[in-house]
Amino acid sequence: MEIAKEGLMKANIIEAAKGLFQQYGLAKTTMEDIAKAIGKGKSSLYYYFATKEDIFEAVLFKEKADVFRQIEIAVSMEETAEEKLKVFAATIHNELNNKKGLILNIINSDSDIMSSMCLMSSVKKKYDTVELDLIKSILSYGIETGEFSAACESQLDTIALISISTLRGLQINCVFNENLNNNTKVYIDLYIDMLVKSLKQ
Repeated sequence: MEIAKEGLMKANIIEAAKGLFQQYGLAKTTMEDIAKAIGKGKSSLYYYFATKEDIFEAVLFKEKADVFRQIEIAVSMEETAEEKLKVFAATIHNELNNKKGLILNIINSDSDIMSSMCLMSSVKKKYDTVELDLIKSILSYGIETGEFSAACESQLDTIALISISTLRGLQINCVFNENLNNNTKVYIDLYIDMLVKSLKQ
């Protein structure tokens, strides 16, 4: 019961902090601001988080975990490796689009952009392996079912790395380049079609 109560408190802190970081940025948000937002004293926050940077990281982790959970669910519902790859890419794009406002607002409202970007990069690196493992499992599934050429198996790590790197590059355009944003989904679909075609040869 106590564990559930602590989990709920942490969730409340993270949710309140997300709104403050989005509105004021990391630099201008204080531990006192976050404490006030949940109706607690500042000392209560230190029981769960040592610094506001730890809270910021927790916010980013939750956002990233939410996206990955949606990807896993979407991928698991498809039967072919080709459709799994397509839904993998499409779900990342859709979820990133949904959270683009949060990311941009945090960055644009923050006077210490480098600090925010470094923390975002730290969280991204921790999820790199998770996403890479998922796309490798999709590729392996395609090879096992005969959908993709068995010759791909010897280059599985390289194919997965190139694929995830290309998709991330397109995702960055989605967030930061308004001119390309409307076409990002088209580019992603085209890349997946090209990837699948090469994997079948």
